[in-house]
Amino acid sequence: MKHAFRSLAKSPGFTAIALLTLALGIGVNTSMFSLLESLLLRPAPFPRSTELHQIIANTRQGARYQFSEVETREIRERISSFSSVTTFRYNQTALAEPGRPAERVLSILVSAEFFDTFGVQPIVGRAFTADETRPGNNQVIVLSHRFWQQRFAGSRDVIGRTLRLDGETVTIIGVMPASFDWRFLWGMAGFWRPINYSPDQLNSRTYRTFNLVGRLRPGITPEQAVAELGPVAANQLKDFPKDYNDLSYRVTVLHKAQMDDTSRQILWMLLGLSGFVLLIACANLANLQLARATTAMRDLAIRAALGASRARLIRDQLVECLMLSLAGGALGILFAYWINRALSASIRIAGEPDGLGLQLQGSVLLVTFLVATATGVLFGIVPAWLSSRADVVDALKSQSRGSTSSRGQHRMRQALIVAEVTLALVLLGGAAVMQRGFAKFVQKDPGWDTARLLTGTLPMPEKRFPQPADRIEFHRKVLARLAALPGVEAAALATGVPIWGYGTDRQIHTEKQDASDTRNLPLASHVMITSDFFNVLGVSLLEGRMWPADIKPDDPKVIVINQSLARQLWPNQSAVGQRLASINGAENTWSEIIGVVRDADSPGEIGNPSTPYQVFRPLVHEPWSWVRFAIRAPAPAALVESVRRAIAEVDPDLPADEVLTVPQALDRSNHNLVIVARLLIGFALLGLVLAAVGLYGVISNLVAQRTGEFGIRLALGARPSDVLQLVLQHGLQLTAIGLLLGFAGAYGVSRLLNAIMPRMVSPDTLALSGMAALLFVVAILASWFPARRATKVDPLIALRAE
Repeated sequence: MKHAFRSLAKSPGFTAIALLTLALGIGVNTSMFSLLESLLLRPAPFPRSTELHQIIANTRQGARYQFSEVETREIRERISSFSSVTTFRYNQTALAEPGRPAERVLSILVSAEFFDTFGVQPIVGRAFTADETRPGNNQVIVLSHRFWQQRFAGSRDVIGRTLRLDGETVTIIGVMPASFDWRFLWGMAGFWRPINYSPDQLNSRTYRTFNLVGRLRPGITPEQAVAELGPVAANQLKDFPKDYNDLSYRVTVLHKAQMDDTSRQILWMLLGLSGFVLLIACANLANLQLARATTAMRDLAIRAALGASRARLIRDQLVECLMLSLAGGALGILFAYWINRALSASIRIAGEPDGLGLQLQGSVLLVTFLVATATGVLFGIVPAWLSSRADVVDALKSQSRGSTSSRGQHRMRQALIVAEVTLALVLLGGAAVMQRGFAKFVQKDPGWDTARLLTGTLPMPEKRFPQPADRIEFHRKVLARLAALPGVEAAALATGVPIWGYGTDRQIHTEKQDASDTRNLPLASHVMITSDFFNVLGVSLLEGRMWPADIKPDDPKVIVINQSLARQLWPNQSAVGQRLASINGAENTWSEIIGVVRDADSPGEIGNPSTPYQVFRPLVHEPWSWVRFAIRAPAPAALVESVRRAIAEVDPDLPADEVLTVPQALDRSNHNLVIVARLLIGFALLGLVLAAVGLYGVISNLVAQRTGEFGIRLALGARPSDVLQLVLQHGLQLTAIGLLLGFAGAYGVSRLLNAIMPRMVSPDTLALSGMAALLFVVAILASWFPARRATKVDPLIALRAE
């Protein structure tokens, strides 16, 4: 230890550079592992949370997280793997208080077993009683800790107070602990309330809005639970073939179920690419160690001559490397802390920042220690082994400290530079491909006007609007009020707009297709709209017509389909006048196609949509209680408050929510992707700098070792340009090999990014070529300065040294 400390103290420049390099490499990796641990590995903050599993249905449309109450009852009654099973549903609730405008608050509607299943009880007040979870008795709520602090300043006198929610008066009976406010599951929820099932919800198999979570019994594995769920799925497929296709069930531990596959893949990719930064740092440090070992070869030879064993020499150098790496790891933790603070303030969870809670947990610190130790061994073992093999007599004969580099050391340093250039180009290429792909993605023409649009949501409580006629009348009043606002060119209502995706996939078939062959029928997104919808969005009507604005609920069923669906079903003829059936549970609804519109893509969706086909139906034929409004105006951002007031004039207890322009909505949708792109750029710049420093160090050391040779060449008549060319050629040959390998690696990373985000990123050889050219220019500059020094060698001084 003392020898290692003295050795490092003698070389303050080397020690400072090594510590900085290690701090950057280890710090980036520590931060990325901390991000992964927080989002994927950290258990949910509930007692024995590894027992909590979310039940998920695998269907032809993909993973389905929502179930109907009928399906929930069947699962509860037929399996015994869970000690309890609870359901919950997200619900946007209108909160109206005296003297304040109504606002939307996220609430969670829960079943009777909810708090027992999660194993957490209120810290103030009490949980729901069995009687309060019965239909019609749910006028009670339990507050989230965050809402309690924000709205009531943490007052314990809150119990017994009332709030006005969706036009009903409810009583506060409890407050949950702060640890229960898990934003990954509950979002920004303000309170929990018992589910009040309507008769339709209790008896409908296809009213799927409820999430299903169960707690496994002690000793029961997830595989056993899945095995029990298999017969349930088989019976449902057999008994209700029109409601299901390709159904199976799986269970996923709760904290892992909150992360979708795309986000999970992005996180692992970030961790892997941050590892490339660390590998470049290790290669840099190994090069520094080799250069330092070459300089100190006489000292090592003297120690060997005095009796130091080879194992002792290797051990001393490894101890030195471990001291460096552990100190660098400590600095890396400080660097990671700074990165984590920036990420926590930037990354949005449930649409809001500061919800990530990135912390350097014990597991993260342990991984940092292991990484630092492995780094010390990685960049220290090869230089130590090569140095210990040096011939003692040759080293002692040498009169020049820089002239004892062995052929093995020289080859190792060259290989390390090639590896650094390769990894740097992989990072640069990945960052460039994603950045160019993202720019193209947001600039691509989606098929509709994104510049002059204002959108928002308008949830309607089913209790207040139980009948279709009630909802139709409310839709009519809101639409008339919005269309009459000054500055509004057109307004429409719909159950989905392209910026947020359409959702609601249903199987469809023509008169020539077999309706019973549900496994092979195509899927189409179904959107219920008002007649001016395409005019508002600026979507071209390619063929046919729209239905009139005054269409009635009992008028003949008509639909408009998109261009892709028309081409798929009727490639050689007009789709207008054809009949198309939509399967919604047991219902098989036939409609006449009266128009075909241009495809309208979602610019905020990075993955492939579940289906490229869309069917647009009159909203009066299927009046939902949850709709979005869309307004076209020259200055949409200036209308936000006017729109809110207009809707409040129709019903002051039903405020609009998420009132945003399309650019604002895109920013919200793509915010975290922008952060991912910036992280990749940061990794790439770090890799570029480290590779340039490494190449500069190798060429500088080469010049120092070959000073005598260059002096002799100049003395014998070589021109300075010849020496310059010789040194540059050496550096650029290594760079060229690294670029060839790196181009292949970068192309592989671009293919990986394409698999994760197919609509945004595609392999881009132009971007990769540009990054290779940039790295080549940097390599020229890194080699140029030491090469220039070689041309200024004084032959007399160089020959005297020899």
